[in-house]
Amino acid sequence: MTLALQLTVKRGAFSLQVEHSLPLQGITALFGRSGCGKTTLLRAIAGLDRHADAQIRFNDTVWQQGKHFVPVHQRRIGMVFQESSLLPHLSVEQNLLYGYRRLVKGITVSMLPEQVIELLALKPLLKQHPEQLSGGQRQRVALGRALLSQPQLLLLDEPLASLDQQSRSEILPFLQRIANHSGIPMLLVSHQLDDVVKLADNLVLMQHGSIHSQGSLPQQLLKPELAASGAMSLLYAQCSGIKHHLLQLHIGQQPLQLPAPLFLTAAAGAYSPLTYRLRIQARDIALSLTKLNDSSVSNQLQVSITGFNPAPHPAETLVQLNLEDQPLQALLTKQSVERLRLQVGQSVYAQIKAVALD
Repeated sequence: MTLALQLTVKRGAFSLQVEHSLPLQGITALFGRSGCGKTTLLRAIAGLDRHADAQIRFNDTVWQQGKHFVPVHQRRIGMVFQESSLLPHLSVEQNLLYGYRRLVKGITVSMLPEQVIELLALKPLLKQHPEQLSGGQRQRVALGRALLSQPQLLLLDEPLASLDQQSRSEILPFLQRIANHSGIPMLLVSHQLDDVVKLADNLVLMQHGSIHSQGSLPQQLLKPELAASGAMSLLYAQCSGIKHHLLQLHIGQQPLQLPAPLFLTAAAGAYSPLTYRLRIQARDIALSLTKLNDSSVSNQLQVSITGFNPAPHPAETLVQLNLEDQPLQALLTKQSVERLRLQVGQSVYAQIKAVALD
């Protein structure tokens, strides 16, 4: 799936100019600082705002071009915003079914109510009303309502922004579950890099009203422009089980471990996904020239140096690494780089504390 965009918006001193084609696979994050144009772009895609001379095409369907304009209710889009916007006088079940019961004849139903209720664990909430729910529960209902509208595309505008940390932790697994099970592509607007790394497959970096770069999340995280938001990496590891309450993982032939989620350690025979996404802060990685035998750090992975990037602080540098064909970066002081005489092509060991992996 592709989303072709050609759009110019001018409002006072603000200007948005986009001419890109976005691949829609999994979750694509529109990321950037507040005021860079993320929400303006999302609203144009949804058809909430109409701009002269805009051209928007979803696959082979033209949503806007010249005088042709498909209104929002005909674009087969599901939308979730910062606030859930549930109807307060209706129960959770009635909110879920509000759009489903009004589907246009002829639309293929791919998500049934019972499937969405199970996917989002909503059964215990069906008879309750929105004021009885937590922030995370309301967002789950809003997601369910959006899914039951049978969308071809989900648009998520800062869906976690108004939630406290506990509610954010509650809703994240459900967003991941939707991405894995529904097959519906999502566009996620966020200015929190942590949320993006936990959820997204692709990242579109926006700056000053334009798309600066786009690509797979692991590669985009290497961009120096993202270092100010907290340099980090995303790794994919295979799981072979749990031992001593630690997940036993491996990347290629190299083992690593981290504390297992409590729900896995508490349930005997609990299912462990075969593949895990691991978020690693660049500041939590140390490098050594040899493997350390007398160290509390159990994760010591052999990597090769592929480059150096500037860091926000002048005393530091970002060392780009290759770990079994996956990109990794470490934040070191320039003094350490010089002392160890690190250079491109060199083989070193990345030291990662198990408790630093997320």
